[in-house]
Amino acid sequence: MTDWQQTFIESGLDVVFRADDPQLWVRTHDRLSFRPVNFLPSALDYQLSYQRGQGGVWQDISCVLRWNNQAVGLWPLTVAERSGVTLLTAQGMPVTQPLFVAECSASIRKKYTADCLSFAERLAARLGLNEWRSSPAFIGGGELDDWQLVAMGRGAKCAVRHELYVDLRMTLAEIKSCFRRSYRSLVTSGSRLWSVEILRAPGDSAVWDEFRLFHAEVAGRLTRSLDSWQSQHDSLVADESFLVVLRDPSARMVGAGYFMCSCDEGVYAVAAYDRSLFDKPLGHIVQYRAIEELKRRGCRWYRIGTRCFPGEDPAPNSKELAIAAFKQGFASHVFPSFLLTHSVVAERA
Repeated sequence: MTDWQQTFIESGLDVVFRADDPQLWVRTHDRLSFRPVNFLPSALDYQLSYQRGQGGVWQDISCVLRWNNQAVGLWPLTVAERSGVTLLTAQGMPVTQPLFVAECSASIRKKYTADCLSFAERLAARLGLNEWRSSPAFIGGGELDDWQLVAMGRGAKCAVRHELYVDLRMTLAEIKSCFRRSYRSLVTSGSRLWSVEILRAPGDSAVWDEFRLFHAEVAGRLTRSLDSWQSQHDSLVADESFLVVLRDPSARMVGAGYFMCSCDEGVYAVAAYDRSLFDKPLGHIVQYRAIEELKRRGCRWYRIGTRCFPGEDPAPNSKELAIAAFKQGFASHVFPSFLLTHSVVAERA
């Protein structure tokens, strides 16, 4: 029996693993009070495909939390070993707190949050970790969640990051008024320069392969596995993502952006643009058309990405700063996100 299996047994948590009942995860996700993209099965599958393509052994132990035999929450979680290093993550990202169905009582949420945190602390000790990291999920803004408050009370250290969002409940005119002034005219001129298509479900495989090859051409190499690309296309087929494609007058692809979305949230995932056309508005029109599509789907928030700053540790490079500054030009909101570092106390024999 593995460390994580033994720890689950001893913890007393009543769980059903996602791998054992994928449909229960889907049904429970539909009942969450806020449904983030990174809790979608397609997003979890993509992240696992990506991480496995980078090497190592990755074990998905994501689970549905139950109370009185009823599903009440979801918790993405992964144990991995890569290059001799053991990892406790959420599919390669910092561990996130469990999220609960809308009708779950506050007392059950508090109890399960504390119990899951205790489980992670115990598992990290058994895995021989010195520390592990978590990051509370964005659930529409508002006050700090129980996970962060309990963790800080147990000695976790907190670093602040910044995330860029667009409030999709605003009108398109209001959203566009939040854009950087120069971007507004670039969106208009980009609409004249390029023909724009939205690849939705069922997802034309030929166009998807064209994007995959275009991405490799722009990057100068294959950056990730075919399995990870297939996972993203599967998400598109499931109508949990879409691709915004730009073409020149000869119908040649000159840019494209891929976006994942749940009922409540959209996320900017990956894009590629013809480097010889960087003096032209490419990303500007892709972002605007993505916002249009997310509003059409009824999403509440669009997460553009992280806004890094020079004083952060580790310090971002010039390319990362430039990309972050570009993204900020579309944001209506900048929210703090918190990265918690948990020190591990060895279990007593």
